[in-house]
Amino acid sequence: MQPQDMTVFGQIVKVNSDGFFIAPNGETFKAFTPRSLVNGRRVNMAQMLEAVRDRFLDGLTGSQIARDLSKDSDTIGKYKKLILAFNALDESAIIKQRETEAEFRNEKTKALLTRPEVAAWQERLATNEKTNPRTFAAALNRACQILRISPVALCQKETYDINRQKALDEINRLMGIVKQEIRKTSPDGSDGESSFYAVRMAVRNWLDYNGIHLPRGNLCPKNLSGKIVSSHGKAADVHASKEQIQKCNAFLETTTGAMPYPKRRLDTEIFFKFGIETASREIAIVTALLKNAKFSDTGKLTFETIERKLTHVGKQVQNKRIFCGELVRLIREKKAAGETCLIGAKNEYMPFNEMENIRSPDLHPNQKQQNALKEIRENLRACYIAAGLTDEYFTKKPSHSLRHIAAQDWLRRSKFDYGFVAKLGGWNTLDELKASYGEMPPEEFEKKYGKYINE
Repeated sequence: MQPQDMTVFGQIVKVNSDGFFIAPNGETFKAFTPRSLVNGRRVNMAQMLEAVRDRFLDGLTGSQIARDLSKDSDTIGKYKKLILAFNALDESAIIKQRETEAEFRNEKTKALLTRPEVAAWQERLATNEKTNPRTFAAALNRACQILRISPVALCQKETYDINRQKALDEINRLMGIVKQEIRKTSPDGSDGESSFYAVRMAVRNWLDYNGIHLPRGNLCPKNLSGKIVSSHGKAADVHASKEQIQKCNAFLETTTGAMPYPKRRLDTEIFFKFGIETASREIAIVTALLKNAKFSDTGKLTFETIERKLTHVGKQVQNKRIFCGELVRLIREKKAAGETCLIGAKNEYMPFNEMENIRSPDLHPNQKQQNALKEIRENLRACYIAAGLTDEYFTKKPSHSLRHIAAQDWLRRSKFDYGFVAKLGGWNTLDELKASYGEMPPEEFEKKYGKYINE
């Protein structure tokens, strides 16, 4: 092999007849011929080193670069040593880049909004009255914290500009990680579909703003689809008989030893009775303030709660009526004692100063408060077992099960007056109530049918 010149990072080096050359730092290396492609094209040694160098500067790790270039980590390590020999890689810049990325790991949404690129996105969103920019920012931030990357890194913009499908595949892979993490951390062991839907819609919007356009229909990556995956109707048969509800009440009113957390017996009792009486969701009960409990001269009690589900925008504040004598007594006693919250003491389950906030993203219970609420759920599970409620839904979603029990109970009481029960429980449509909480049983339909025919 004849000696030849080679240009690496703008520096000319001479390759000896044995294939070795001396780098600017004095180290001797063997020249190599890459056997793979970079971004779809065959490259020489200098171009391969530049490609690796650029990826290090982008903040990628050696293993990430190895995966990206279909190399093993040892090979990338050798390339890095070569790059350093030419003084073409400032490792302090890599450290700085990773430190910048790390800022996103525990960053609050408020801090995220100070980033210029995110702030510009938020300004654009604010021009659309149908969109809540802060909600989208919170959802995007959740994805970034799970992945431990910045919103900019999530876009895969540089890869997208070169290889569109490869970038979309990578974003889809990242969102798959987000999906699994949301499922693992969802309350009550739920599948987290609603939470993941909110996150992926925010990510879709953020990607579109940054010029990453997703294909429509079946070509859209699975974890980025805008399609609503409905789980309505899967638990429509979840209910408790009148006798089982009575057993639950008896258990909560008299039992402490059989409860996992006896100190929360009273809170669990109020939680259960209020849920059955009003069909309120968990967060509405936990954030209910006693100042919103209004007693009339006749002893009638009404209670204003906040339902924060997305579909209730503009209708979050709801007025509930309480007829259960024991529940009325408990609420009256708590209010007379100067207590502030329907459930527990001030700041026990939810930050007191956030309890009147209308939107779910504005509620930030700390870990201690979240654990306290989990203990109520455990008590509810024990209560259901004692009452013979064996459907796994009661174990999986002990809090939301109350809404199902309440729906079925009020449907039975009202002889399946869907309009009345929908208004009582705050369901937007009769179809939602029917599909998710139970159709009229055939025997009830026949009874009504016979009545109307005879009339």
